[in-house]
This record gives sequence, structure tokens and C-alpha cells, in this order.
Amino acid sequence: MNDGSLFRSAWRAVSHPKSFFETLNDEPRIGVAAALALASVTVGSILAALLLMRATGSDGWLPLLLGVPLLTVPYLAVICVLGGLVLMRPTGMDLRAFEIVAWAWLPSGLLAVTLLPIGLLAPWPTLLGGALFLLPPWHMWIVWRGVEVHAENAPRMAFGLYVAAVFGLPAALLTFTLAVLAKL
Repeated sequence: MNDGSLFRSAWRAVSHPKSFFETLNDEPRIGVAAALALASVTVGSILAALLLMRATGSDGWLPLLLGVPLLTVPYLAVICVLGGLVLMRPTGMDLRAFEIVAWAWLPSGLLAVTLLPIGLLAPWPTLLGGALFLLPPWHMWIVWRGVEVHAENAPRMAFGLYVAAVFGLPAALLTFTLAVLAKL
């Protein structure tokens, strides 16, 4: 696959996911999807760290610019594995479930690059708006389209389980952790 078709595939995955998933061949390309997801999430996390530094007035750029991607990459791996496993069982999909999840993380880098100019002027609203209101719906839209195309059965149930596992569980754990830390 050349760079032009790789870029075209990435663009189709984030802009027209249903037609993108319909044209995939029978052999899942998990490596390509995972590599693009990793690159996208790394770019997104570095740009989010830059905006966080700007928002807080921090001059500790080295820990943030190195630490955030180093923490984001293992988190992405866990979330992709969890999401793929949650989609596999009820839908009857094979490794395609993991590929769908990986393709669905591509908007993180695109969104970060797109929002960077606005984020330099208003970092807090940009960080919160991007992380809470723009990225999750875009991600879920791509996952839903992939599940809709490739699921043999129970696409709605699998999608609901996916949303609960990938977004609900981390949110519940974060809330619990913050509650415990507030008691200390």
C-alpha cells in the first residue's frame, strides 16, 4: 500500500466510514489500522499536552510532552483490546472487530490538528470541547458504522456494550478515583 492510498483510506475511514468498511476485503488489516491509530493518538496527545501547558501556564514541557504519549499509548492498547473483545463475542466478528476499533481512533489526531489554532487562543474550552463533545461522538459513529457493516448478529447490543466498556468504565473509574482522593 503506498502513502497516497494509506492517506486516502484514513480519510475515508473518518469521513465516510460506512462506505469505507463496505469496501474492505475479507482479510483484516489490523497492522495498518493499529499503526495509523497509534500515530493519530500520539499526535492528539502531544497537541493536547501543549494546550494543557498553555492553559496552566506550565513551563514543564519535557514531562508533559514525553509523559502524556507514554501514558496514552498503553491506555490506547488496553482500550483497543477491550473494545475489540467486547465487539467480537456478540457480533460473531473475527479480528475485524479490532480493526474497526483501531480505525475509529483516527479522529483524535485530525481533531487535535484542526482545533490547535483555536486552542492556542482558548485552551480550556478547546480541550474540554474536543475531549468531551467532539471526539467521543465521532469515534462512536465510526465504530457503529463498522459494526453495522460487519456484524453478523446483535449489532446494537454489541455497540451498547462497547460504549459502556470504552467510555463508561473509564469514566466510572475516574469518578471513583477522584472521590477517593478527595477523601484523603
